[in-house]
Amino acid sequence: QGIVHGHSVTCPLHNWVISLKTGEAQGADHGCTHKIPLRIEGARILLAAPALMARAA
Repeated sequence: QGIVHGHSVTCPLHNWVISLKTGEAQGADHGCTHKIPLRIEGARILLAAPALMARAA
């Protein structure tokens, strides 16, 4: 539900701005989101299945 702008995403619920590259909060906020490795092939974005499975467990 975030709003992507430049190299960041903003959470509309918490108003946090998170770096899409590092997953870390920007500005005065502190913290880090979980990161999932990805690879871009043409117009497809491929997410690392093991990382997704670990998050679901």
